[in-house]
Amino acid sequence: MSYFEIFTDGAADIPLKTAKSKGINIIPFYISFDGNTYLKELKDLSLEIFYNKILDEGLFPKTSLPSVNDYIDAFTPTLKNGKDVICFTITHTLSGSVQSARAAADILNEKYSSKIYVIDSFLATGAQQLLIYEAMRMRDLGLSAEIAFKLCEKCKKTGRIMFIVGSLAYFEKGGRIGKLAALSGSILKIKPLIELKNAEVNVGGVARSRKNGLKKLVEMTSKYFSKYNEFAKDYTFIAGTTNNWNEMPEFEDILCESIVPRSNLLSPFQIGATIAAHTGPDTTGICFLKKYDRL
Repeated sequence: MSYFEIFTDGAADIPLKTAKSKGINIIPFYISFDGNTYLKELKDLSLEIFYNKILDEGLFPKTSLPSVNDYIDAFTPTLKNGKDVICFTITHTLSGSVQSARAAADILNEKYSSKIYVIDSFLATGAQQLLIYEAMRMRDLGLSAEIAFKLCEKCKKTGRIMFIVGSLAYFEKGGRIGKLAALSGSILKIKPLIELKNAEVNVGGVARSRKNGLKKLVEMTSKYFSKYNEFAKDYTFIAGTTNNWNEMPEFEDILCESIVPRSNLLSPFQIGATIAAHTGPDTTGICFLKKYDRL
């Protein structure tokens, strides 16, 4: 028996078809190309159209987080059915989505006996996705929302994202250059390597070519496991890309030859509109998270 339902904002980059089959509810972000008209990602704006606009038309999109009412509308049917809610959001350092979710929870927790647990994932995209899949495992095993919440709070601290971007133009346009500013004046041929850890975006290095950059991502991943004396078999991995599907097979092969057990590597995913609006095209990375029963 399932005692709770899982919700997430759109930053987890879970395809709608996958979400439906796994019983995961998505509250989408909003995307705009003119600064006036905002469309719900996935539902009103397909990824195909989104990428056509940034790749073919060279447009710089803007994002807007889900509103408090968006969360209220999403949570209410589940609460009426007497089930608890666990909701995952992108890290607070990249969006205020968690504030909207918590405000909705405060309102609804006074009205219903079922409870809403909101988790600031400290992550985004594929790593947030992996955390949700761990919660799904707990749900399917019949764990309570309270226990699953506590385990996820521990589990999220093990998540990492290591990725390469085509340039820092989208970070600059979106006003999220932060610690990456030191690279912003670099020559165009440099490919920035970025790491998201402990909710913070950090410079992981630079590469002169994409091929070299992907190898460095693998090296960064290997160094993580050596540094913290961790075992890759205790983790789940997933690779993602915006538009560079041609490089994905070789990237995954190098990962598996170096550190990642093939059986622990999930099928690759496409980075969604909310994240790509800030990283831009030509972004590829590896995400990993420790399994909750290996903590």
